[in-house]
Amino acid sequence: MHVSKPPENPYIKQIFEEFSDVSKEMGVSVGIKHKKINVSNPRVAWEHEQFSRFRVTALTLSEMSTPPEFLESTGGLHDTRESTDVESVIRTVRLVSESLARHIYGLRGRNIDVFAENSSLAINPRYVRSWLDLLSRTPRVAPFLQKNDPFIAALKKELSEHTSDVHVQSDALEGMFTFYDTTKATLNVYQVASVTFDLLFLLVLGSYLIVLFCFLVISTRGVDDLINIFRRPPSRKLKGA
Repeated sequence: MHVSKPPENPYIKQIFEEFSDVSKEMGVSVGIKHKKINVSNPRVAWEHEQFSRFRVTALTLSEMSTPPEFLESTGGLHDTRESTDVESVIRTVRLVSESLARHIYGLRGRNIDVFAENSSLAINPRYVRSWLDLLSRTPRVAPFLQKNDPFIAALKKELSEHTSDVHVQSDALEGMFTFYDTTKATLNVYQVASVTFDLLFLLVLGSYLIVLFCFLVISTRGVDDLINIFRRPPSRKLKGA
């Protein structure tokens, strides 16, 4: 559990204790690591730092103890739906949901499992797999995720079925990159003739005009006049005073 506020903070301490209790029951180890925000660096190390800049209590759960380098562990061609460990995802969903439910409803120390197995609120593996299939087919990076994207509408619809008040809020987060809403544009590509074609066309056109000029002069004035046109006129001698 990566946090920006000190672990002694009452809110961070309470949330960490909830996660610790649930993780012990599930046989999972959860630790906490504090890292201050580098305000001068536009790139954030963890996702929660974007919210911590606005003084919103947030944290990031990760299997890594140190933040990845730029464009490291960001997936690739082999990061497909088939390579996803569904059981690990289901276990993580139960850990997060159970911890948040106990924290929200104040059930710590009451020995109550909100999402107990074989109950009406138990984690449904088919439900998790269906959302994994949707997420694997949907690009979720900022340049390809518009405000009215169907994926956001699907999330809002799903939350509306289980809660009474759902609103979509768009915030401009500061970072290294600037993303714009317009992600689709028309690219026009034209194939034009090369410079060699232009020179060749100019040569042919010039030759045609010369031949046409010679033909018209010969037909109207004769060959002698044509020769006189290209003949150099005699130079005039200056008479001395």
